[in-house]
Amino acid sequence: MYLEISERQVYYVSEFASDYAENSTYVYGENESGSDSLPCTQDFSLNFDRTFLPALYSLLFLLGLLGNGAVAAVLLSQRTALSSTDTFLLHLAVADVLLVLTLPLWAVDAAVQWVFGSGLCKVAGALFNINFYAGAFLLACISFDRYLSIVHATQIYRRDPWIRVALTCTVVWGLCLLFALPDFIFLTASYDQRLNATHCQYNFPQVGHTALRVLQLVAGFLLPLLVMAYCYAHILAVLLVSRGQRRLRAIRLVVVVVAAFSVCWTPYHLVVLVDILMDLGVLARNCDRESHVDVAKSVTSGMGYMHCCLNPLLYAFVGMKFREQMWMLLMRVYRSDQRGSQRQPSSSRRESSWSETTEASYLGL
Repeated sequence: MYLEISERQVYYVSEFASDYAENSTYVYGENESGSDSLPCTQDFSLNFDRTFLPALYSLLFLLGLLGNGAVAAVLLSQRTALSSTDTFLLHLAVADVLLVLTLPLWAVDAAVQWVFGSGLCKVAGALFNINFYAGAFLLACISFDRYLSIVHATQIYRRDPWIRVALTCTVVWGLCLLFALPDFIFLTASYDQRLNATHCQYNFPQVGHTALRVLQLVAGFLLPLLVMAYCYAHILAVLLVSRGQRRLRAIRLVVVVVAAFSVCWTPYHLVVLVDILMDLGVLARNCDRESHVDVAKSVTSGMGYMHCCLNPLLYAFVGMKFREQMWMLLMRVYRSDQRGSQRQPSSSRRESSWSETTEASYLGL
């Protein structure tokens, strides 16, 4: 999924602004002021971003770092007994932590300008997209793993689990790195004459910008969402046949998982789709519409980033075992001399850390 760092930080003004500043031959369509060549001013959307984004990113940075850091700490404390779901959740927590670590850089970029140089621009942009892709792909992996376990009674990670899980995670991170190659190649810290400031933005033609957004919209959002919806729909069909309060709790959690991903990211991608349609000429572009789209992208991207903060709640804090293990970890930190006496029995350690029921464990919850 192509976040474009909220569309303000990476391509900070309207999509054609850098081309215009470099005397590009790109011709802008007729705008409301009657000009058929000059790009629209972005004063309203830029002022909105300077106020809104730094505050939002600072809040998400703190919440995401604390929540996902707690998840990673608990899982790492039991790394010798992690299930396949736990391993995926550990990688998901790491991905979310690395993603939110880039937010302070983009907050500075939004508030002032990019002051960190081209090298860090490439690394931060690539790191952001790598870890966002990883989050979406790992959620899809968890869904597929639970689908096989519940619907088909097949556990592909039962035999040689460490090797197979490690191979799956390696493939996921490899794909994420591949999709982030344009960030390493084309992101640069460049001076924008219209804004009289330096910003981290892409340095390639508009057609490449549009193509990259389409690719990441499909690969990073639509495909993982379809995988999750398909898998969890079949899981729900199986669980609804059974009775019992525990299974009903697992069903509710399944609905929350899919709903959280959809609610957080669907609005942003709908706005991006509108912007893509304007790039392709399907929708008419004018200054008023462009300004509203830019503001909408900033607001909806903030909703998307909130998903990094929700993951620990959805996949960890709803489970009784996680709360118990979190408390035990805190006790070990403050009472290091009692570490040996506070280990869990081996029969308990074989269970998933994230649920008080077998059904919820199957669901990665």
